[in-house]
Amino acid sequence: MGSEITWSPVSLDLGWGHMAGKSCVVGGGVHTSGLRILGVHGWLDNANSFDTLAPYLPCGVKLLVLDLPGHGHSDHLPAGAQYDLITYVLHLRRAMDKVGWDRFVILGHSLGGGITTFFTALFPKRVIAIITLDSIIFRPMTIEDLQMNVATLLKGEVLKKQENLVYSEQQAIERLISARGEAAIDADAAYILLPRSAQQVEGGYMWSHDHRARARLHSIFTVDGWRMIISSIKCPVLIVAANQGICTPPVREAMKGAIEWFRSNAQWFELAPVDGSHHVHLTYPERVAKPLVPFLQRVALEAASPKPLQARL
Repeated sequence: MGSEITWSPVSLDLGWGHMAGKSCVVGGGVHTSGLRILGVHGWLDNANSFDTLAPYLPCGVKLLVLDLPGHGHSDHLPAGAQYDLITYVLHLRRAMDKVGWDRFVILGHSLGGGITTFFTALFPKRVIAIITLDSIIFRPMTIEDLQMNVATLLKGEVLKKQENLVYSEQQAIERLISARGEAAIDADAAYILLPRSAQQVEGGYMWSHDHRARARLHSIFTVDGWRMIISSIKCPVLIVAANQGICTPPVREAMKGAIEWFRSNAQWFELAPVDGSHHVHLTYPERVAKPLVPFLQRVALEAASPKPLQARL
C-alpha cells in the first residue's frame, strides 16, 4: 500500500501571481533521505497527478509538486502572456528559488517531461537527476500545427472574458476521462484530479485552468534544437515509457535518436517500459515505482558520497 503521506499546502508569490501546490515527506516525520524531488505534471493536469505514486517513493524523501501556471490552483498568467516550455521553465526556476531548493531530482509526466528536460539543460547545476514518465521527448511542429495552436491561444483569450460553463460532478468526471483518451484514466483517477482541475460552485464545477493553456506551443524546437538540449544533460536519466501510452514501442523506435543522445551523455541512463496507459503513474503507481525506486536509491547513494555527483561529471 505504500508509506504514509501527509500533504502540506504550498503557495508561492512570484510577483505576477501565485503558484500553488503541496509538499510532503514520504513516510511522515523529517526529511532524512537527502533527496528532494520536484514533480511536474502534464498538460491540463495538476499537482494531484502524483498522489498515488508518492506513497511508493523511498521513505524520507521530500516531494514538492506544483500546479503549473494556468493550471490547478495556480494563478493564470496576465493578459497577453502565453504558455510554452520556456515560460513554464522560468516560473519553476523562480519557484525553486523561492523555496530555497538549490539541488534536487526533477520528475515530469508527459508535458512535464519536456519541461523537466528543458529545465535541466538550462540549469544543470540545480538538477541531480531527471525522470520522465511517458513523455515524447521531442516532436517538432509543422506550420499547420503552429497555426492551429495559435488559433487555440487566440480563442482562449476570448473565452477568458466569458463566463465559464458549470458542469455537474458526473459531467466533470466524464469530461476528465474522455479528454485523456480511451483507457488513460478511470473514474477513481478522475476523482483524484477533480479537486484541483475544477472549482466547486453553486450547481456543480467550473474548470480552473486558463483556456489559453490549451494551446500546445511546446514543440517549436527543431530536431537539431532538441539534440543540442538533450546532449547537454549530464546527470543520471530515467525514462519510464508506458506501452499503451504515448511512448509506445513504435514511438520509442521513432525517438531512437533522442534516446541515444541521452544514453551517450548522461552519467547513466535507464529506459524502463511499463505496462499501462499514459497515466500509468496515477492508475498503477506500483508499476512505475518498480524501476523508479531503485533509480532514486542509486541517485541518493551517489549524492551522499564524499565527492558530489555534479563534480564527477
